[in-house]
Parts: sequence; structure tokens; C-alpha cells
Amino acid sequence: MEQTRPQSLSFNFDRVSGELVAVFTPIEGVQVPNLVILKQALTDGGFTKLYIDEAQVSDFAAKATTAKEAFSQKIGERRDGEFLLELSEDFMEAYLTLVPPQGGRARAVEVVNEIRARGITHGIMHEKLRGALSAGHCSKLLVAKGDEPIEGQQARFESLLEEKEEELAEVDEDAVVSYADLGHLLLINVGDPLMRRIPTVEGVNGVNLKGQAVLAKPITEITFNKDCVGTEVKEDNPDLLVAAIAGQPSLITNGVKINPIVEIEDVDLSTGNVTFSGTVKIKGDVKTGMRLHVSGDVFVHGTVEAAEIIAGGNVFVKGGIIGHSETQPGVTTSIAARIKAEGSVQALFAESALIEARQDIMIAGNARQCEMMAGNEILVGKTNPKLGQIIGGRAQATMMVKAVALGSPSAATTKIQVGLDPYLEEKLRAKEQEFQKKLDELDRTIKQLAHYKQNPEKAKNGVGEEAELKRKLLAQEVKDLIAEQTEMKEDLIAAESARIVAVKTVYEGVEMRIGRQVWQVLSDLGGGTAQLQGGKISFGGK
Repeated sequence: MEQTRPQSLSFNFDRVSGELVAVFTPIEGVQVPNLVILKQALTDGGFTKLYIDEAQVSDFAAKATTAKEAFSQKIGERRDGEFLLELSEDFMEAYLTLVPPQGGRARAVEVVNEIRARGITHGIMHEKLRGALSAGHCSKLLVAKGDEPIEGQQARFESLLEEKEEELAEVDEDAVVSYADLGHLLLINVGDPLMRRIPTVEGVNGVNLKGQAVLAKPITEITFNKDCVGTEVKEDNPDLLVAAIAGQPSLITNGVKINPIVEIEDVDLSTGNVTFSGTVKIKGDVKTGMRLHVSGDVFVHGTVEAAEIIAGGNVFVKGGIIGHSETQPGVTTSIAARIKAEGSVQALFAESALIEARQDIMIAGNARQCEMMAGNEILVGKTNPKLGQIIGGRAQATMMVKAVALGSPSAATTKIQVGLDPYLEEKLRAKEQEFQKKLDELDRTIKQLAHYKQNPEKAKNGVGEEAELKRKLLAQEVKDLIAEQTEMKEDLIAAESARIVAVKTVYEGVEMRIGRQVWQVLSDLGGGTAQLQGGKISFGGK
């Protein structure tokens, strides 16, 4: 037992139980201990390293003020240190919380034993752990960390056509005739390099706290596209794609296609309508009323009037696309040029035209009163900052519509839409129709087999076996169509990544659509980019 001043106040500390008891004996003429005196007495007695219950101390002081006889009360105790070791669910991180002892003993040995018991053998941060145990306290301190796996990189494909594109004739930006060079057909020769494959880099496995391997995500090996027509892999370099024939290349996913070329002076009444499997080069014009259907690319040195061009590749028009209007008394009839390409469309300018491209539409000058639809991007005003307006009509692209200006000072209604791939939706509808047709045919075959089962005499001479084979084939076709539809639905473009860009101006009267969201522009605006933010259309600076 240890005694402190004043003599009316004393403390008993039981070294076995670890309890601290305060004792007060009223003595006439001796001051009753208040909180200040109590705490000073605890300090003087060397009891502050114990756990002191402040509420009990206050209660003891309050009782002392009215006590008529001696009394005692437990006000503290000896406490050992405590700890908590937490492991993440993936066994990649361990966190330590230490509560320091109060008059008792620390738990450093127990902490080390717990780390061993939990099977932690890898990634222990020994310096941090020793520091925490020495300090005696910490809160959720990271004391062990596993090695995260290093993700690999899938093979990449690098186009080598840029050097060829740089060989096109120089463009005089101050002259209208400079746009003539925009439509130059990119030609290659046998053996020319087209695309380089950057090989796959495999990932590196990690290690968790228990020393177990954490597998890196597997990388799917991809090679050049199997649809690389007119090309071949270089014999001594399996990662280099070269031209097998001379012609005009077009980029496809992970590859390049090459189409043969045919040259025509003009498409007019002297040639009649043209249908050709390959690429067509027209030195002159495509006249009003003519039709040109090819499986490859179309290159027009002159202009395309109110004619129709349908191409399985790209369409390049040096001199512009010009539909027109015929005016009769009281009636104005618009006769549009129609261009449809499975690849991209490039032109000097476009007026009163219907232009569809599975890839991109690029108009060097203005696009006036046109209906444009692109599977990827529409770019208007690529090389001359003084031009590049989309005036009236509609421009619809999956990823981006970009122009120097949208609309016109006359507030002509101009509709711009991005964020939905109309071609993929069209394919999906066609695939759904094919699926329903096959499903109906399968249903009829199953009913026929049921009929044969009830009338075995009608299934003789192999008729029943033939029907069963047909059922199996149709069932597989239906299964394949379901898989194709599922894949196509997954490829529908996300509107969040689409945008509308005006380099200089957006005029009143422009309607912007991104995905399903619509914004009517009610006053002239400067340049900027429109895109979805939080599900709404946001228009901001360049």
C-alpha cells in the first residue's frame, strides 16, 4: 500500500489483481480532496501509467465532499496492451492496430506469433513493424503487402501506310484547287510493308502474403485479320504484313485490304451504268442520273452530279458532290446525289447529297443541305479553317461529328447526332429476322418428326432420318444465330464516348443529339465540344 498527501486521502494498489482503490477518511481541519488534488495525488504516487477511470475519479471526489466516515472506491486498474491484425480478402495486405499498455505489458511477442499463425511469410515490412512495436501503438498500419501481378499487353497493330500518304501531292491551302489533292488514291506495290504487329507481352504473376502465386490476367493472342485480301505475311517476319498485289489499300481491324483498280474516263450515257467487282478510277465526272456499283473503292477526279455511287470500299471525290434542285411553276424538286460506301467518303464539298459511310465522312469545304450518316466520324473542314460548315440537313455519326461551324447565321435547321451506330442496329434487325425464319423452319421440322412418330409408315426409305438430320442442322443454326445476336448487341456503341465538336461556331437552330439526349441551340455559341456528362449533354470549351 502506498500513501499520498493529504493524509485523509490514500491509494491502495493490488499488484496481484492490478486494481487501484482510492480511500478517503474525513479529518477535521483537513481539506476535502477535489479533482485537482486527486489527479495531483495520482501523479505524485506514480499511478498515471495505470488505466484511470475518469468517471470513477469524479464520482469519488463528489462523494468525498459529503462523506461523514471513511470510504473506498476502485478508480483504476492495470491493463495489458491489445492488438488487431487484419488481412484483406485477397491476402495481399495486412494491417496492424496496436493499443498501448496501461501499467501492464506490451504484446509484441503475441503480434509476431499471430503473423506466423496467420501464415504470413511474404511481403512483411519489417522496418515499419519494428517501429510500430517499439512505439507501442498504431492504427491500421500496413505492415505486409504482397506483390501485385503485372498485367501483360495484348498484341497491337501499327499501320505503315502513313509514309505512303505523305507522298501525295502538296496542297496549297490558299487556293481552291488545292483540294484536288485530297482525293488522291493511295497506291501500293507488291512487297510494300502495310502493317506491323507488335507482339503480345505476357503478364508477370504476383505473390500474396502466404507466398502463393497470384496469376496475371491471361492475354488472348490475336493475329492479322483473316480478311486481309491481297496481302501476305512476310516470309522471314511473321509480324509484318506486306502487299501481295499492286493496288489501293484500306485499313480494316488488325489488317489491310487491297483492291485491284480499273480506270474509266467518265460515267455517262456512253458507258452506261457501271457494275464492277473491284476498284474503279474515274478520270472525269459521274453525270446526273448514272449509277455506279462496285465492290471496291471509287475514285472520281471530277465531280459527282445527281448520280448514285454504291461502293464496297471507300469513295474519293476530288471535285465535290453536287445534287441540285429543279424549279417549275410553283414547285421546287430536290434531286440529290447519293453516295453509299462500306468504307469512308472524302469530297471537296457536298451539296444536296445523301452520303452514307460505314467508316468516316470527310468533307474539305462545306456540306450544305446534306443527309450524312457515318459509322465512325464525320469531319468537315479538314484542311481550310475558312471553310468547313455543316449548313442545314443532318449529320449522324457513331463516334464524332466535327466541323469548323455548325449551322449558319440564317438559323437554318441543322441536325447533328452521335452515339448510336445505325449500321449495327440495321444488321441486328436483319439477323433477328433471319433467326425468326430459322426458328419457324425448325418448328415445322419438329412437327413433321412428331407426325412421322405417330405414322411410322410415312418415315420409311430414309425420309425420317433426313428430317432428323435437318432438325439437327437447323437447331445448330439457331444456336449460332443466338450467339451472333448476343455479340452484336455487346458491340452497340456507348454514347458516353461520343462527341460533337465545333471548332469556331455553333449557330442558333442547331439540334444536337447524343445517344437519346437532345439539345436545341437557342442562341449562337463559340467553339466547343458537346458530350454526355452524367447522362446529360454538356457543352464546353475546345
